[in-house]
Amino acid sequence: MAQQQLPPAVMKIVLGNELARQRIEAGLKQDEAAEVLRCTQQKIAHIESGSGIRPVELDALLERYGATETDKAYARDLQAEGNRRTKRGAFSTRFRQHMRLLVDMEASCQRFFSYQAMVVPGLLQTEQYMRTLFRAWRPSPSQEQIDQDTSDRLARQRVLDDADQKFWFIIDEAALRRWSIGSSEIMKGQVMWLTEVLDRPNIELQLVPFTAGYYMGQGHDYSVFEYDTKTPVSIVYLEQHDGGTYVDDSKRTAQYLALWDQQKAAASGPEQTRRVLLDLAASL
Repeated sequence: MAQQQLPPAVMKIVLGNELARQRIEAGLKQDEAAEVLRCTQQKIAHIESGSGIRPVELDALLERYGATETDKAYARDLQAEGNRRTKRGAFSTRFRQHMRLLVDMEASCQRFFSYQAMVVPGLLQTEQYMRTLFRAWRPSPSQEQIDQDTSDRLARQRVLDDADQKFWFIIDEAALRRWSIGSSEIMKGQVMWLTEVLDRPNIELQLVPFTAGYYMGQGHDYSVFEYDTKTPVSIVYLEQHDGGTYVDDSKRTAQYLALWDQQKAAASGPEQTRRVLLDLAASL
C-alpha cells in the first residue's frame, strides 16, 4: 500500500522542527532569530512548534541560518505543503473536526502506539462491538447514525493492511472484562478477533493484566504517531469525552514515550497475552 501524503498540520510541525534544528546548528537563540523577522521571541517559538510561517519570513530565516540549497528547497516544500487545503470529499472529512487530523495521521505515520484502559481501540474493534458502544451513547443516536459511524470506523481499519506501517497496542485487562447482560457473545467475538490480530506481522498487541497492579499512566488513553522525517516528529493525541487534544511539543511527547516504555514493561508479552485472551474467550 502506498504511503499517504503527510497531513498539512504535520507538515507545519515538521517544518517547525526543521527550522529549530537549523537555528541551533547556526548557533542562534530564538530571540536572535526574532531580530531577523523583527518579531517577538514568542513568535519564533510558535513557528518552531508548528504554527506555520509565511514564505517571505521563511526565506529570511533560511538566509540568516546559512541553510544549504538542499535544506532551503526542503523547507520551502514543507511550507507549501503545510498550506495545502484538504481535498473536498477526502476520507477524513467524514469525521468530526477534532478527529480529522487523527484519521489522516493513522494513514500516514510510520509508527502508531495506542494505550487504552477501558475500551478496545477503535482500529481493533469488531463491528458488533462498535455497535454496542455507539448504542451506549446518550442521547441515543439514530440507527442511521449508528450505521454510518460503524461504516466509517470499519473503513479506518484499512490502515492496518499497510505492511510498511507499524501498529502497537497496549490494552488494560479492564477493557475486556466489561460487558453487559446479553453481550458476552459480542465480547467473545471481539476477544477472538484480537487473537487473530496478534499474528499480523505489522501489529503488536499487549495486555496489562489485573495482576500487574497499579502502574504508570493507567486510565489515561492516548495515541502516539511517529514520522521518520528528516527531523523526526512525534505527535500525541489525548482522547477526551468531548473531543481530543494534540501534543507536539518535544518535551511533552518525550514524556509520553517514556510512559509508553513503562507501560510496555507492565504489560504481558505477546504469547502471554494470547493465552489470557484464549482463556477469557473460553469463559464467555
